[in-house]
Amino acid sequence: MKNIIFPILITALLFSCESEETKVPTETTTHKKEETKKENTISLKDLREFDMSPYDLEAIIYIPEKHYMISEEEEGTEDPVIKHSEGEAYWEVTMRSDKNWNVTIEDWDDEEKTIALEKAIHNETKDVYSYNYVEEGDDYLMYQRSLNAGSSTMDEKTISKLPNYHFIVIKKINGAYITFKSNDLGDFRKISVQKMMNAARAIKGE
Repeated sequence: MKNIIFPILITALLFSCESEETKVPTETTTHKKEETKKENTISLKDLREFDMSPYDLEAIIYIPEKHYMISEEEEGTEDPVIKHSEGEAYWEVTMRSDKNWNVTIEDWDDEEKTIALEKAIHNETKDVYSYNYVEEGDDYLMYQRSLNAGSSTMDEKTISKLPNYHFIVIKKINGAYITFKSNDLGDFRKISVQKMMNAARAIKGE
């Protein structure tokens, strides 16, 4: 009797172990896919496409979808204000109805631009500015920039609410390196920079 029971127990144990091993990779793979999807998602909520080709830039950018009433029955969408001089590779994009929307665009042609190079530029000005890197990806960076004025006594929560946020997004479009930044002359709160950076990351070539 014992000789019969023992092989049965061994078989059941092996089957149980094999079933557990089969389940683990499935759960891990699903988890990784969900993480990748979350990282790559860019929300286009409340944004609309705007063609920059009439302004000498072959790209589709995203701007806030702002509406206004042309008449009691007709509604229009607000276009951005674009400052650009013919022959220059620099654009400034603002919105009349949103003072916190101020993006600058530069076309560097084949001169390589990377987030690492941007950080190197920051390092060159460390005697004047302090930088706190908040969010970073392969082609984007959100950071806080403040003038050096000795040690701060503010706590982390207070510092996070300061209007000193900026961003840069780097894209290669039609073979050219294009940078999108919050205007260096302004200072913005985190929520405004998040919206501008989100729009810049979605920009595409024609």
